[in-house]
Amino acid sequence: MKTLGWIILIASTLIFLWIFVQTIRGLMWNRKLNMFKEKHDIERIPLRPLGLIKKSYGLVLSSLLIVTVAFSGMLSDVQISDGKTLVNAIPVESATHLKQLIEDYNTNTYYKNTLSPNFSDAESSMDGIAESRDYIKTNVQVEGVDEGDIIKTDGYQIYYASRYHNEIQILTINDDKEAILEDTIKLGDMYTDSIYLTEKYLIVIGYTYEYFAMPESELDYVYFRFHTYTGSVVIFDRETREIAYQLETTTNFYQHRLMGDENSGYALFLVGNQNVYGEDPVPYFTTYVSGEKNTIPMDFNDIYYTPGTPVDNMTVIAGIDLDDLSINSKAFLGGVNLIYASNDTLYTTQSIWEYDLLETKNYTQIIKYNLDVDLATVSYAGQAQIDGYINDSYWMDEYEGNLRVVTTSWNPIINKLYVIKEDDDTDKMEIVGSITSGLGKEGETVKSVRFNEDIGHVVTFRQTDPLYRIDLSDPTNPTIVGEIEEPGFSTYLHIWNQEDHAIGFGFTADLDGRVTGMKISAYDTLNSIILDTYELQGYVNGETEYYYSYSEASYNPKAMMISPSHMIFGFPVVGYGYNYETNQSVYESYYYIFTIDFNQPNVDDILQKPIIIASDISETYMPIERGIYIDQVIYTFSSQSMTSYDLATNTYLQTIEFMSK
Repeated sequence: MKTLGWIILIASTLIFLWIFVQTIRGLMWNRKLNMFKEKHDIERIPLRPLGLIKKSYGLVLSSLLIVTVAFSGMLSDVQISDGKTLVNAIPVESATHLKQLIEDYNTNTYYKNTLSPNFSDAESSMDGIAESRDYIKTNVQVEGVDEGDIIKTDGYQIYYASRYHNEIQILTINDDKEAILEDTIKLGDMYTDSIYLTEKYLIVIGYTYEYFAMPESELDYVYFRFHTYTGSVVIFDRETREIAYQLETTTNFYQHRLMGDENSGYALFLVGNQNVYGEDPVPYFTTYVSGEKNTIPMDFNDIYYTPGTPVDNMTVIAGIDLDDLSINSKAFLGGVNLIYASNDTLYTTQSIWEYDLLETKNYTQIIKYNLDVDLATVSYAGQAQIDGYINDSYWMDEYEGNLRVVTTSWNPIINKLYVIKEDDDTDKMEIVGSITSGLGKEGETVKSVRFNEDIGHVVTFRQTDPLYRIDLSDPTNPTIVGEIEEPGFSTYLHIWNQEDHAIGFGFTADLDGRVTGMKISAYDTLNSIILDTYELQGYVNGETEYYYSYSEASYNPKAMMISPSHMIFGFPVVGYGYNYETNQSVYESYYYIFTIDFNQPNVDDILQKPIIIASDISETYMPIERGIYIDQVIYTFSSQSMTSYDLATNTYLQTIEFMSK
């Protein structure tokens, strides 16, 4: 294509010059001829306009051809990736080009800030591996796409990695429901972020810190040191507890997903940020298998960039095949704020903020990757830019090839919904439908979003909580079809067995919009009805004491234990109290377990009175972090202990201490 473009450009340019020269020569010759005739009193013959018109027509056509070829991209190398023409992305191809891109960006970054404002991060119940044990797995966004958490179970064993210790507790659950602390895996210098579980492996994802002494100081009594860390993946054989595979990278892992099953095989996909400032910005992967160390730099042809996008970071996506423990990777210049993953696609988002003297602009770059779970490979598919920013992965969802996205923006606050579809031939992603007004009243920001096939739900809030129901059956014409208003707002929505019923978890608020506590609500979104609400004690500021409660579930859905088939909704709650007279602080920790039944004849009984598993009041912060359900027993976990509770008999069974009080 590039060679053909140059041939056409040169030929059209020569034709243009020939016609132009001939036209000028004709005009000059005609002028001289007329001067000669006038001098010798010879009758002048008027110039025929038809000849000039033909030549002018030729000049216009040839000039249009030159402009078309010059700006059509025919003069540049056309990149093909996985059968698609790249019109947005360009491979870096070399170390020199990569460093030049970084240097060029750093010389012109005064008006850009790619960091989002400091906002908090705010059906997954699947059948167990073993048929003889009934249990609930991690609450995830997309069924079949597992998300890492600090606790995992297969119904027979529970693996728990407390955030405050670099170790993993392994408990075995006997047939009589007794839990036995079987082993503790010490991780040394590695600190755990999340774990995954397959039939064969325990997968630990975290960071390894290496400390270095600072140069000597004149202040001999001050000890200086600094540390560096690398993203690490350690895969343990569950049977032998030996390390089967270890990966260390220069990448800071941001998110990850586990896909596949025992029959087809598993693939672990990792998404991280790579620092581009330094002598060598190329990502490196160091693997340890059977005692052999192998360090692999990323191929420059697997690193892409989009002209005009900030080059202050690098997003690295790696896939590990858990059958042969091979690794594949792709990278894009630019950062990552959020990811969304379906069973065969992955989307990354980057919020980009541009400032000038008159206004602030914000838009989001969305990049789509296709995933091959069987081979654990990643291929770039396309990208789009939309107005506003995305604050949570639940604000995105893919259904029947369409990506549905909710965004919000500031000054003024505007909430929008987009439906985006990938182009079949190029790496463009086009907006095929949208809602650009009416999603929230004036000044209301988005608090939570949940999609369910061709129905979407969006919660906005300023003083009251409108919960909007959106019909997405026609992707080109999404329509708001329902609205529920209540004080407070939901930070999380869960569809309950059918598209018309939903459970919301969030906060209560007064008429001025001030948060007063936490709540759980049951909705009929089809008929725009609040069916039932349960409020938890929240905030007290009296003459002698101060008290408030909160829950990790308000910003982390994985802290919840949810199963519509078991009619269970559970989450941890922490209370903090301070007595002004005694000057003492205390912490209370609870695990709430709600039974939810939309078939109750009385709607006030949909949210039944919860079972509350309480830990001892303490002056030390050691909250209950998670709950696990196995065969009618709830096992709650804190960094200090495990406590089990039998739902069938409503009795505590046992407590296992992990550390001394």
